Amino acid sequence: MKLGIVGSGKIVQEFLPWLASSGVAELAALCSTPRSAEAAAALCAQYGVPLHTTDYGQLLAACDTVYIALPNLLHTPYAKAALEAGRNVIVEKPLAPAAAEAAALARLAHQKGVFLFEAMTTQYLENYRKLRALLPRVGQVRLVQCNFSQYSSRYDAFCAGQVAPVFDPQQAGGALMDLGVYNVSYIVGLFGEPQQVHYAANIERGIDTSGILTMEYSSFKAVSIAAKDCAAPARYVIQGTKGYLLQKSTANICGAVTFHANDGREEHFSLNGRRPRCAAEFEAFAHAIDTGDQELCSGMLDTSLAVSRVLTAARRDAQIRFPCDK
Repeated sequence: MKLGIVGSGKIVQEFLPWLASSGVAELAALCSTPRSAEAAAALCAQYGVPLHTTDYGQLLAACDTVYIALPNLLHTPYAKAALEAGRNVIVEKPLAPAAAEAAALARLAHQKGVFLFEAMTTQYLENYRKLRALLPRVGQVRLVQCNFSQYSSRYDAFCAGQVAPVFDPQQAGGALMDLGVYNVSYIVGLFGEPQQVHYAANIERGIDTSGILTMEYSSFKAVSIAAKDCAAPARYVIQGTKGYLLQKSTANICGAVTFHANDGREEHFSLNGRRPRCAAEFEAFAHAIDTGDQELCSGMLDTSLAVSRVLTAARRDAQIRFPCDK
């Protein structure tokens, strides 16, 4: 795929060194705001991206696939413009701020016959596939618990009155959309869409800085804890009648898995390897686009849409409103 990257922030700086040397994609262009143009141009020079621009139309003309790494509220308009131009689109999580917008993007991608992916690392990692394979061994699932809590480097500034996009309801921010989305994708990817959701959030100035999301399934309960105003060790547990599965890493990394049987036996699995967490998803995106594998895209998109519906229902339950809700 001939890739154009929109944005030059932390996530782009994380995956660009690997992507530039991997051969997975041809790096065609990087689009930034004028404010970050100097830093973006330096990234292009360092990693051999031939075109730096602040004109989105110029980027679209230079590529066949667009990777969007912008604040949440901008995901929909930038993805829509790329899809309308006939470009394949990869969007950083969450796919869109609201379920209706995510569904509209999916319909547009189908109409245009192009690919639309959410860049959700969890779904593509080997440990996650192993987790799915191990599920029958725990027996009937009864409880699922996920905790992704990191004290944000921007929280002190937020308390002092400075509002970064991640803490701004006008930018579709918040703990649920930033960290909780990984937990929801982790759960929905394994068990499908829940029957009911309830979000008990700690809300400051209209945004959730932390919260507990409960997801009701027919035979078990799942709990997602996400926090940006406090920290705790990551802990992911799937408890069943015959044992439990444990991971001590956040869902976006999806690290080693341990199966604990009721008789005391333990088995350990660590299959991701030493590659960056973005490697598996970009390889999957490139292979699907290069081979025309719409089946993979359709399955992953179904999961992303279900996740978006859960996030939207959770926000409504906690009365957290974004501009797109008007």
